[in-house]
Amino acid sequence: MLVPKCSACGTTDRAARESQVRFRCRACAYTGNADVNAARTIARETTLVCTAAGPAVAARGRSGLPGRTNREPQSVLLS
Repeated sequence: MLVPKCSACGTTDRAARESQVRFRCRACAYTGNADVNAARTIARETTLVCTAAGPAVAARGRSGLPGRTNREPQSVLLS
């Protein structure tokens, strides 16, 4: 089972999900619907992962901006 994570402060605490519906963070006092809190947490973590991919591409020698790219010649195009 996953440990519930607060979408406001990022604290993880098994007791934060008081019921199937209610979430209450004991660290920052955020309260709300448990499913909404989970959706916000997933959205934040997905955004962080997608944002982190930009620097990884740039580290391989590409700026991440559209433009010329170095590609191997395609034999179909050369005939």
